[in-house]
Amino acid sequence: MITPTVAGQEEAQLYEELRRAIDEFEEGEQRQIVLNRMIRQLRFAKWRKDRMRKVDAYCQRIKPATLWIILATGALAPVLLFSMFIWVSLWVE
Repeated sequence: MITPTVAGQEEAQLYEELRRAIDEFEEGEQRQIVLNRMIRQLRFAKWRKDRMRKVDAYCQRIKPATLWIILATGALAPVLLFSMFIWVSLWVE
C-alpha cells in the first residue's frame, strides 16, 4: 500500500516537473504536448491517492471474520467452477 507521505512526495515531484517543463519549453506545440502529459499524470496521481485512501480506510475497518470469508470464497471458487465443468461435461456426453 502507498502511504500518504509517499503519495504527497510523488505529487510534489510531479508539480516540480511540471514547473520545469513550463520553464523549459517555449510557446508552441511541444510545450502543449508536455503540459497535457504532465496534467494527465497529476490527475492520475490525485485519483490514485484518493482511491488508496479509501482502500486503506476499508482495510482498517475490516473484521477478521470478513477476511476469512473473502479468502475462503476466493480459494473455493476455482474448485466449484471445475466441479461444475466436470458435471456439465459428463451430462453432455
